[in-house]
Amino acid sequence: MDLNALWTLAVLLLVTYWPIVVVALVLVGGPLLGCVIVAAVGAVRAGVSRPEEARDVDVAAFFEEQAAAVGAGRNDSI
Repeated sequence: MDLNALWTLAVLLLVTYWPIVVVALVLVGGPLLGCVIVAAVGAVRAGVSRPEEARDVDVAAFFEEQAAAVGAGRNDSI
């Protein structure tokens, strides 16, 4: 089978089954486009965010503050 016959067959199938091709493109292309958008947004956010050491939180101090704020009015003996 030569190249012209293959192109003719491909065009014939595309013209005949174009609704199926459109649905397949939407069902496959939509999620792929969504993944690309999410990846791009994540890359931009990672690029413009502050360095890790600037976002460090003292976890022990946080929980001590929370325990002090809640401590007096709570009864866990039930």
